Amino acid sequence: MKTILYAGLIAIVITACQSKENKVADNAVDSTQTTTANVQAQSDTANAYHAYLKLKDNLVKADAKAAQQSALQLVTPLSNIKGCTEASDMAKKIAETADVKDQRTVFLTLSQDMIPLAKGYKTKSAPIYVAYCPMAGNGKGGYWLAAEKEIKNPYYGDDMLECGEVKEEIK
Repeated sequence: MKTILYAGLIAIVITACQSKENKVADNAVDSTQTTTANVQAQSDTANAYHAYLKLKDNLVKADAKAAQQSALQLVTPLSNIKGCTEASDMAKKIAETADVKDQRTVFLTLSQDMIPLAKGYKTKSAPIYVAYCPMAGNGKGGYWLAAEKEIKNPYYGDDMLECGEVKEEIK
């Protein structure tokens, strides 16, 4: 997300070094492109975040088939965001397996990529919560994003539904 803003600023700086007659027109084009890119990036990030939440909820329910569908909805917005290729690939892996245990293992890594993305997401609605379960990942611990403060653990579902705590609130 910040990369897009920096790229836009670099483009404006480079344009400023051109001849005087092209300077005003080029800056206007760069500004429009930067604004369009920012709007698209925010839209893709919002779509990715909402698809991620559906995936998380389906993993809480241990519904592997629904998790596959949610993961598939996550692939496109992530692939549109610069720097999220690996996260998009992880969503594809979740969509390709019907084993909820395998889905949860990949979700652990996917969440590590989604948290920084969510921190750059400028939401005007409710806060985003970063939750943590010390038991996830074979006792190494694991984070996930949630729209609610109440803990609903996607790594264990009903087995340890309330295992974890909110570590951070993103506003």
